[in-house]
Amino acid sequence: MKKNVFTFFLGLGALIFSAQLSAQDNPVSIGFKAGTSLSKYRLSGNMEGFNSKMNIGGSVGGFIKYDLSRNFALQSGVDLYYRTSKLETITDKTSNKIKSFGVEIPLYGIVQGEIGSGKAFIGAGPYIGYGIMTKSDGVNLFKNSSAINRPTMNRFDYGVGAIIGYDFDKNWQINASYQFGLADLHKAKGGAMKNNGASLGLAYKF
Repeated sequence: MKKNVFTFFLGLGALIFSAQLSAQDNPVSIGFKAGTSLSKYRLSGNMEGFNSKMNIGGSVGGFIKYDLSRNFALQSGVDLYYRTSKLETITDKTSNKIKSFGVEIPLYGIVQGEIGSGKAFIGAGPYIGYGIMTKSDGVNLFKNSSAINRPTMNRFDYGVGAIIGYDFDKNWQINASYQFGLADLHKAKGGAMKNNGASLGLAYKF
């Protein structure tokens, strides 16, 4: 996993560097974005005795977009997110709120075209994430549990995502994205927790 993360960052760095060198020939745009999100976990195995319910969160970040041609581009960036969800037992309906804070780096291949006075786009690609802190009832799930002497959840996440949006003019953009996590974030054997989320955001490009 660490090798894959290093390879992703290396490739991302090469992309950004080449984009900067080619800025005169290939348009490069940089921007900031903020949005609101809904997230939960997909549960399986011995976690099927729980329901994960969506709660509201948010994110802020920056991105760089490299237009390879008029109708195709690559876009990446860094998103700082805050997510919340409820983990509820099916039998007695007791619940714990899970709060997560971390970073994600997506890489989208984007198809775009002019519609009306602006430009519409849609894209998809992989992402990697790193959890800075995840808490439930005040307990940091990334630290060793007193009961099992090990963390309850994994910090590293990865998966696939999609984005769709519209550039109103040179600067303003509205977008929606979806993340489908593939990494099992639950450390205990026999159960799995995988991220699932969607967001709606507003961006400003330079």
